[in-house]
Amino acid sequence: MKSHHSIRRTLLVRLVAPLLALTLLAGSAAYALAQHFSDSVLDQWLYDTAISLVNRVRWENGRASVDLSEAARSILEWDTVDHVFYEVRTSADRQILGNTILPDPVATALKAGTHIYYEASVNGEPVRLVAVSISRPGAETVIVKVAETQRKRLILSHQVLWLSVALSLLLATASAMLTWYGVGRGIASLQSAIYDVRTLHARAPLTPIPMDNDLPQEVFPLVEEINNLILDLSTAHRLNQRFIADAAHQLRTPLATLRVQLELALREQDVERHTRAINDAVEVLSRMGRVLHQLLTLAKADEDYAKADAHQSVDIDQIAREEIERRLDDAVAAGIDLGYEGPDQPVQVSGDAALLGEAVANLLDNALRYGAAGKHITVGVKSAPAPEIYVEDRGPGIPDAEQSKVRDRFYRIPASPGDGCGLGLSIVEEIARHHAATLILHNRDGSSPGLRARLVFPNSVA
Repeated sequence: MKSHHSIRRTLLVRLVAPLLALTLLAGSAAYALAQHFSDSVLDQWLYDTAISLVNRVRWENGRASVDLSEAARSILEWDTVDHVFYEVRTSADRQILGNTILPDPVATALKAGTHIYYEASVNGEPVRLVAVSISRPGAETVIVKVAETQRKRLILSHQVLWLSVALSLLLATASAMLTWYGVGRGIASLQSAIYDVRTLHARAPLTPIPMDNDLPQEVFPLVEEINNLILDLSTAHRLNQRFIADAAHQLRTPLATLRVQLELALREQDVERHTRAINDAVEVLSRMGRVLHQLLTLAKADEDYAKADAHQSVDIDQIAREEIERRLDDAVAAGIDLGYEGPDQPVQVSGDAALLGEAVANLLDNALRYGAAGKHITVGVKSAPAPEIYVEDRGPGIPDAEQSKVRDRFYRIPASPGDGCGLGLSIVEEIARHHAATLILHNRDGSSPGLRARLVFPNSVA
């Protein structure tokens, strides 16, 4: 089972990792800075010691010497941690004073009156050295070198390192705790909103989430989308409930009629009346079958609405011709002239051939039921300015005030003839919406009445 990721964990990971990196960087910077200053202090001590020796250098007749007592030498060499080495040598490589021979700087030439720090090794142990060059006019140049082993530096660097690591870990822990607390406080408001929504849903299902001030601003777009979904679900639920109630009402009447007809047929002893009752029952069953077929068509249109990307290119001219052929016998039996007008060439649209056939069948069925008085019905196809199928009759038409209502499910114009159930145009409307098409109803002008029902499609073919 796939586990869902946690917002808190995600935020903590994304916040703590950079904070930890910054903390470690700050610790490293603090360590480097402390190391720099400690080295500066110890280097300054080396330089001060070398200057003390420089101040003890004397020249007599151009020859240098150092006036340093044994007590001063003891003080100079005294150190409880490191070994201190010193040497005073002339440029002619004559040692004037020293407790060992110290190496000269390798990479840089030492000029008179300057000093330089460098590192080397004395008796196999690394040391830090400073060399100071002094000279007098007409006298030999003297180089004073002081060296110290690096034990204090190593001890101090270890202390600074551990202190920096401890400080970094402390800061990282404090940052993690503060981040945890901050994220928790932020999530708490979201959890409170979730609790309110759960409570609200328990009292009134499909109720939109209130957009109050306690809701985090970042969640507003998500809540708005959820509210839109809730409104859509609420509308669909309400329409489905009404549809089920209307369907139950439409089926209850023919079922009751069917039961009466069958009970009458069972009681009738007269053959003629018995046959008439059976025929009436068959007619009721046929009407029920048509209602069920229309209900299934509506359900299929609703189900396939999300599958618009699966549409194919279909020829509406061929669909119109097929529907005319299928209902031609019914038209001839009713004495109706059923004709066709079209370009006699394919007119392609993007859609579902079965649903479009149902749409044309319902328009044609309505014309045969309500427009048969004019004895003339035309099914036509146009390719310009946009693809279109239309069905035109010579009946009484539909009053302007009723044209929006007849698109509703199970609605019939009061006192309208026939035995329809009011689903035909609603089916066509649903199929049109499914194909991004438009159902247009308008009454014919002029002396000859009638209705033209047009199904107009978009220009482009997907």
